[in-house]
Amino acid sequence: MNFITYKNLMDKYNRNIEGAIQDELRPYCYKHKITYLQYQILAVLHEEGALTIGDLSDKMSMDTGNMSAQCKRLEQKGYTLRLRKKFDERVVEVSLTRQGRLVITEMNDYLNKKYKNKWNELDDDTKGKMLEVYQEMEKLFAKK
Repeated sequence: MNFITYKNLMDKYNRNIEGAIQDELRPYCYKHKITYLQYQILAVLHEEGALTIGDLSDKMSMDTGNMSAQCKRLEQKGYTLRLRKKFDERVVEVSLTRQGRLVITEMNDYLNKKYKNKWNELDDDTKGKMLEVYQEMEKLFAKK
């Protein structure tokens, strides 16, 4: 199999997985008036803790301008807090509010319940292999 065919298959599988998760979370996104992208931002902040707009953009492979706009919308909804750094006001740090933590916890709890049985059916070796494949793909495409 050549590289382009492999890449296209990986893209297809990733789209299908993301699409399935997005479909599952659609009612929750609607309930909390957020987009799936905003859910993903909340999930990264929940996992990583407070991050600068630049670091958050890097982690999500997004342009800083787009990230800044999304974080501003999340702040307006009460889910995040943006603070400018005193040492350099150009640097903005984003963190979850209590309300943001409640929303992301609710959505993650739903996903955990939905997929827990299927996930537990996989043995640890299979889970490890799945992660290894993604790690190798990340290395292949890493910026040099």
